[in-house]
Amino acid sequence: MQTLIPVEQHLSPKEGDTLIFLHANGFPPATYSALLAPLAQRYKVFAVEHRPLWGGEAPTFFGWDRYANDLAETLNGVEEPVWLLGHSMGAVIAMLYTLKNPSRIKGLIAFDPVILRPHIWFMGKFLQRFNANALPIVKVALKRPHTFQSFEAAFSFYRTKRVFQRLSDAVLHDYVHAAHQPVDGHGVALRYSGAWEACVYRSAPLMWFKLKKLKVPVLGIVGDQSDVIGKETLKHWHDSTVDTTVEVQHAGHLVPLELPDYCAQRAIDFIELNNQKIKS
Repeated sequence: MQTLIPVEQHLSPKEGDTLIFLHANGFPPATYSALLAPLAQRYKVFAVEHRPLWGGEAPTFFGWDRYANDLAETLNGVEEPVWLLGHSMGAVIAMLYTLKNPSRIKGLIAFDPVILRPHIWFMGKFLQRFNANALPIVKVALKRPHTFQSFEAAFSFYRTKRVFQRLSDAVLHDYVHAAHQPVDGHGVALRYSGAWEACVYRSAPLMWFKLKKLKVPVLGIVGDQSDVIGKETLKHWHDSTVDTTVEVQHAGHLVPLELPDYCAQRAIDFIELNNQKIKS
């Protein structure tokens, strides 16, 4: 069952807005310590772990709306409206939840959300009718190594990978320790299996036509080197929504991990600006 995981708090329980962070596919919440720590100095910050981190065998497909339902159950006990922050898959889950529960949300901050163009989404679905593992990204996930001799060995392995090149050593260490756990004195093993990662990729929803239905303030921060969001998607996102600000930064899909200080400060600026609008 999903629970709220408190990020180290620097406030009394009655101070500050409540922020809920939703992580990306394959990146457990503690990966984002550099992003969340500055936020926790001003707000009550919590994170959630999605189903792939709960244990259990991965299904072939698992609709992302079901992760949004998990979030709805988790937030049942939270009385006041909250801010949602999400990266990639987590940003989309935040959007899906917000579409059904707009009165529960003060606003949404989305880091490089997975907004697939319709023809790409439909092509992926067509290919998967014949072979569930047809997508290249699925094949990569299924082949990824799951064990290492040590955290240090895992760090050395990931340090050479292109996707992690823009991450600082400190942030990469956060990822390595968040995504792996010791195994009975025999090294470390991946917490978020390649099978679950592949399941998430196969099950990505079509968000293209849902963006215009978001009725809360939204800040989007995307990378100009992102392999998920391109110029056409950016234009569509801008044109589809009213109360939305989308910024492009020199980064890849892992923009909140590549630029954690910047992303944290922009989140703070956005929250405070909207709080001022509410007061005035």
